[in-house]
Amino acid sequence: MGEVQLKETVMKQLEGADDKLLRMVYAIIEAYYEKEDPAVSYDVHGNPRTASELKGLLKKQVEEGRKGNYISVDELDQKSK
Repeated sequence: MGEVQLKETVMKQLEGADDKLLRMVYAIIEAYYEKEDPAVSYDVHGNPRTASELKGLLKKQVEEGRKGNYISVDELDQKSK
């Protein structure tokens, strides 16, 4: 069965599906797309960053900020001069 025929068959079956089957199909689709880790940003060199990489980086930065490992705006201003 080809891709187009398979999609048509699945769509027809979904039209007559009950709530239980729809929830099962939905869970499968959600699990499938959660496995993918799309690029959501790029670093200064143009390298892609995936959603999971960015989430980890941001979590680390928040933790560092909570520990007091940051510089103030005034300190940043002085360094940039």
